[in-house]
Amino acid sequence: MHTMKDKRWFTQQVRPLLDTMYRVAYTLLNNDADAQDAAQNAMEQAYVSLDRLRDRDKFRPWLLRILKNECYVILRQKKRVIPLEDMPERGEEPFDALDLKTAFSRLSPESRLCITLYYTEGYSIPEIAAFLNEPEGTVKSRLSRARKSMRQILTAEEVSHAE
Repeated sequence: MHTMKDKRWFTQQVRPLLDTMYRVAYTLLNNDADAQDAAQNAMEQAYVSLDRLRDRDKFRPWLLRILKNECYVILRQKKRVIPLEDMPERGEEPFDALDLKTAFSRLSPESRLCITLYYTEGYSIPEIAAFLNEPEGTVKSRLSRARKSMRQILTAEEVSHAE
């Protein structure tokens, strides 16, 4: 049973992460309702499991790992792989050109997630590594390969438009 102090602390930690949670879930699920469900389920699961969090300074990556796992549960339940066509709206869209959206949508879900966390959400490599529970080198490689893939896709698009 959590104390009132735990409830306040949890709320203070979750509130600034709500938009990030939605965008991360939407990046993986490409569906507004599913993204909202995943975020809600992750918050509930995190609150229930709060006593298992050993280091409260690592709350953010811990919560986002729970969210990622919840997204994969939803994907498995629907038995589908969803390409990302559009990013959710929030102020300015992070991707302005349709070609960039197309290139982004062709990346693997893991690469899209790294790109979103790094460029859109401003997470550092160590934070992303903690969130994904992977070595920092893996995150760096995934970002590098994703950038290279997007460059190749965009270059091919430019050539096909020029012809």
